[in-house]
This record gives sequence, structure tokens and C-alpha cells, in this order.
Amino acid sequence: MGLTVLSVLSLFLLNITLCCGEAQDAELSLKPNVSHLFAGESVTFICDMREGNATDWLYKFNWNDQEMVHFTKSSSYSLYLTAELSGNYQCIGHRNGLTDFTKRSNNLTLSISALRPTATITADKTTIPVGGSVTLTCSVQGSAGWTFDWFRQIPDSREVVIDTNTLQNFVSVSDEGIYRCRGRRGNPVFFTNLSKVYHIQKTLSNRAFVTLQQNWTQIFSGEMITIKCEIQGGENTEWQYEWRTTSSKTPPTHSEYNISSASFSYNGQYWCKGRRDLFFSTAWSDAFTLKVSNKPRPTITADRRTIPAGGNATLSCSVGSYNEWKYFWFRRASVFSEIQVIRNEEPDQMITVTQGGIYYCKGGRGNPVFFTEDSDPITIEKRVSNKAVVSLEPSWPLIFSGEKITVRCQISLGGSTEWEYEWSKPDSSTGLPNDASINLNASVINSGSYRCMGKNKQEFYSVTEWSDVITLTVSGNRPKSSISADNRVLPEGDTVTLTCSVTPSTPGWSYYWYRGKKTSEPLTMAEVVLHSDGQIGVSQEGDYWCRGGRGNPVYYTDYSDVISIKQTVRNRPAVTLHPNWPEVYSGETITLKCEIPGEDTEWDYEWATSSSHQPPNQNEYKINSVSTSHRGHYWCKGRMRSAQQNSTMWSASFQLKIDYEPRPVLTVSPSWLSPGASVTLNCEVEHPSAGWSF
Repeated sequence: MGLTVLSVLSLFLLNITLCCGEAQDAELSLKPNVSHLFAGESVTFICDMREGNATDWLYKFNWNDQEMVHFTKSSSYSLYLTAELSGNYQCIGHRNGLTDFTKRSNNLTLSISALRPTATITADKTTIPVGGSVTLTCSVQGSAGWTFDWFRQIPDSREVVIDTNTLQNFVSVSDEGIYRCRGRRGNPVFFTNLSKVYHIQKTLSNRAFVTLQQNWTQIFSGEMITIKCEIQGGENTEWQYEWRTTSSKTPPTHSEYNISSASFSYNGQYWCKGRRDLFFSTAWSDAFTLKVSNKPRPTITADRRTIPAGGNATLSCSVGSYNEWKYFWFRRASVFSEIQVIRNEEPDQMITVTQGGIYYCKGGRGNPVFFTEDSDPITIEKRVSNKAVVSLEPSWPLIFSGEKITVRCQISLGGSTEWEYEWSKPDSSTGLPNDASINLNASVINSGSYRCMGKNKQEFYSVTEWSDVITLTVSGNRPKSSISADNRVLPEGDTVTLTCSVTPSTPGWSYYWYRGKKTSEPLTMAEVVLHSDGQIGVSQEGDYWCRGGRGNPVYYTDYSDVISIKQTVRNRPAVTLHPNWPEVYSGETITLKCEIPGEDTEWDYEWATSSSHQPPNQNEYKINSVSTSHRGHYWCKGRMRSAQQNSTMWSASFQLKIDYEPRPVLTVSPSWLSPGASVTLNCEVEHPSAGWSF
């Protein structure tokens, strides 16, 4: 009973499902199985009910919920695509014999592009190396499921298929040519557009070289040069040339690159290659580096700067270490004279010259000639046989500050040659003139050794040897004159000799004599007796000065000190002792008198002594207690009060001798006495002298 009820329930549920059910486990697939499709392709929809046999079902296909195909026995449906057919697709199955039982598939969404796709061809390199190959790759952007066709064409031939329907999207080729590809898929086959052509070149075994036609190691700004592309072993081939460079210039497409004036903008690396035709070329050459430098300045040197008489000098001109230069030589006779070309295109760097002058050189190379800068000038002097002699005028060994002096240069055997003079004074900080003589108002800074040389004005660098030096010594102190006299007292009717000298002692002085005031005019020869240079005799008393003078204009020494000459009178004084004892003893009182004949004349007195006591200027010198310090000689003279310029001569010397205090001596006579007899006592002074009392 239970089994019967269960069976009836199962049949009831099955009947409900068959009558009214709609399962959704059918599967709709697409062939080809791609998501991105193109107009013109054909696709096939395949509907799988996933139960029973395919023939148990009727199939319907919908597009965007619209029926495309009513129920049919075919489980597949092929469709030629257009862009408008993009959208959602679904299939529905109906089980034969069960009218109300259907199954729905999943939705398939198709995206259909209106434009046919174009294949893209690429290569890992564009040129096939010698013995190598190139890998080409073909792709269709944004879609899959393609196989590929490959095509190649060479000049003057038709395009051929080199491979077709390949699953791999790449191919390796070892031949040059124009390549392209396309993709294919589906049935019937749908083709993409052909790719653009891709040129594959092949490298030849010939080797290219970039060379500099001039083969110089360095190029200078302004030079004309040619860079060449040479291909080894390709002499009989007509080549097309390609260049590339890191410089800012663009080379031409032929074998030579002519640069008319090199500049820094040409600096860089250069490569070239040769092309035989569209597909065959050499490999790129190695890099050639072009470096353009500033225009060079050569260096000029000389083995000597002074050519001895009858000799020569060797000059050398050098532009670095390069040997492709030729040298051009130039000379000036003086700074302002015309330039003389003395040598052109001299291959040797050295020349020999025998003339003085200013020389310079420059280098040149190439055609047309490219010139360097001019070298710095070098001055060459030529010694002539004439001798220079320097002298001082006047030629005094010592010159004083303020004197006028001329230093003169004379050229022996100068003839009619016009000379310019050069002076040398090693310690001079100022320039010296170019004249034959230097006129100096002497000062200490002019001291030093002078020498000179002569330069020929027509051949300015023809010069004499330096003269021997002459030393000029200038004292900064004005010299002083000294005056002396053989006697300062002028005897009546006689003369006194005055001598004037200059310190320091130097030659050339004349002497000027003055009496009275320094502002007076010098004495004339009528007023003096000239004994010799620097000595005169005078017969008048007075104050005398002198000074020396020399040169033109006269340079004077300082005045001498004054010397006074006094004229004597006939009266002759005498020094007398009072009392007039022959011996004077220490402690005694004495008087020295100056006695002058001529009682009517009033005198002033002067004393002189060799003792340590100076008598007063009176006629008497009283000494109350004479001592040994008063010993000595005494002189006196008188000067008239009414005519002070008149004086006597000095008296004769009076010698004052002082002895020590004497000792008295007592004697008895007779010496033997008897009682009651008388005796005589006698008292005497040792060394008896007059004037004693006892």
C-alpha cells in the first residue's frame, strides 16, 4: 500500500515538471571561441542541452530576446557577422513529445567591430648581420585565435608566400626583402588586412671606415678639412653613403664631407656606412672623433738674444709636436718699421739670422693654406764693434747734493751714424732718458753705477756692447769749509796767512774770502795776497770767513766758522813779580803785574797761563797764599780801551816757581865752650835767598 502511494506521487511530480518546467542548464558556445569579432567573419552557435540525444530536441536561437531561428532539429546555427549583430545570444531547447518542457542556455555577448583588423609586423632588428638572421613577429591587436600568413618581395619580382597558416606568430628570416603578414581564422576563413611592409636589409661583409683626408692629429678652428667614408673591398661598387654624427651638423649623403671652415659645432663622433641597393649595406663604421681646437699660436725661441759682432743667432718656431707645418718668418727693423717677409713656407723649424730686429713667425698647412696666429715677438740685438764710453762731467770722485753733474755717453768710431742711447743703473726705480747725456741736479738717489750702450737709429737693434761702469757717489751733506791762520795776531806792518779747506776733501774747489759780515762781497785780489789755491795773506785785522765753490753754476760749501785777526801795537808788555824775590815759597803773598810802556794809554788786560789758576783781566794778579798749583808760565797783553781792535803782542813768558816752605838752620860759634865764655848764635835759611828777617 505504501509503495503504491510513493509511485503515484513521483509520477505526479514528473508530470508537473514535464508539463510546466523550464530548466536552465543548456550551454550555448561559439566557434571560433573568441570574444572580439569583426564584421565579415562567420561564426557558429552550438547549443548543447546536456541531456539525452541531440535529436531528442528542437532548437531555437534568440538575439537580444528576439527570435532568429524558430525551432529546428539543428543544434548549431552559422551567422555571417555585421556590426549591427553585436549583442546577447541565447538558445532554447524543446524536448520532442513534451510540448511544455523547454531548457534555456546561458547568454553569449558578442562585440563586433565594423572595421576589418590590420596585422602589425615587427622585427627584433632591421638589418641581418653577416651570417645571422632576423625574427619577424605578426600580431592582431586586441584579439586572439589567429594563424598567420607570411609574404616576401624583392625588387623586380612578385610578392611570394613564404609560409601560411602558422600557429606561431613569429618567423626567422635570413634573406633581405620587403616583408608583410596577415592573420586568418574561422571557417570560412576570415583574413585581416595585410600589415604594412617591413624592409629587412642585409649587412655586407665589406667594412666601412671614416678617415680624415688630411691625416692630421688635431684640427683647428678655421681649417678646411675633408672627412671621408671608405669601404674596404668595394672599389668596383657604386655605393650610396649614409652618415650619422653626435655633432650639431648634418653630413651629406656622399662619400666625402667637406668642411670649409672647422668650428666647435663640428666637434663630435662620426659614423658612416655604404649601401649597395635598398637591401644591402655595410655595417656602420667605427666611430671617428673630430675635435676642433682654438687656432694655435706657435712658440718662437732663440739660442741667444744678442748676436756678437760677426756672429749669428738661431731662431726656432714650433706649433706643438706636429710635423705637417711649414713656417713663415717675419722681421721688423724697429717697432714702427715695415714688416719684412724673410722666409716663406720653410719646412724646417729653424733659421739662422745675422741682423738684429723684432722677429716673429707663424705656421701654415693645407691647401688653401691655413695659418696659425702670429707668435709672440722676440727681440734680437746685434752687437757692433763701436765702443761706448761713459764719463762724468765734471769728473769729481765725490759729488754733493745740489751740484750740477752730467753723465755722458760717447760712441767711438761712430762716424755719421745716428745713435739712440740706453742707460742702465741697476738700482734705479725710474726710467733714464735715451739721450747721449743725463743732466742731474744731484741727490743721494742718483748715487750708483752707470753704464750705457748705443743703438743705431736706422738699424735700431744694432747695438754696442755695454760700456764699463762709472760710479757716481753723491753725499747728502753739504760740505763745510774750515779756516785757519798761522797767527791770529797781526804784527804791525806784517801779514797773517789764512788757509781755507773743504771737508770732506775733494778736488775742484775755488775759494771765496770774506771780511766783516757774511753778506759782504768776497774780497778781491787787490785786498789780499794770493799765496796759493786756498791760501791768502792779509794785512788788516778783522773777522774773516771763507767758503768753497765749484762748477757752473757755482755750487757753494757752507761758510767756515769766523776767525778773528787782531793787529798788535808797538808797546810790549812784561810780566813782573813783586816782591822781586828770586825764590818764592808756598804760603807767601806775591803779586804778578802786567806792565806796558806808555803811561798815557788806558788798557784792558788779558792773561794766559799754563797753571791751573786763571788770572783776572786786570793789570795785577795778587796771590795771598801761593801754592804749588800756581806754578807755571804767565803771559799778558793789553788792548786799547779806545781802540779795541788794537792790542799789544803777548808778553814774554814769565815762569813762576814755587818751593816748599824753607827750614831755618841754627849754628853756634865756637862749638866748644869754656865756662864764662860768650858764644855767637847764627840763624840762616836753607838755600839762602834775600828778604828774610829773623
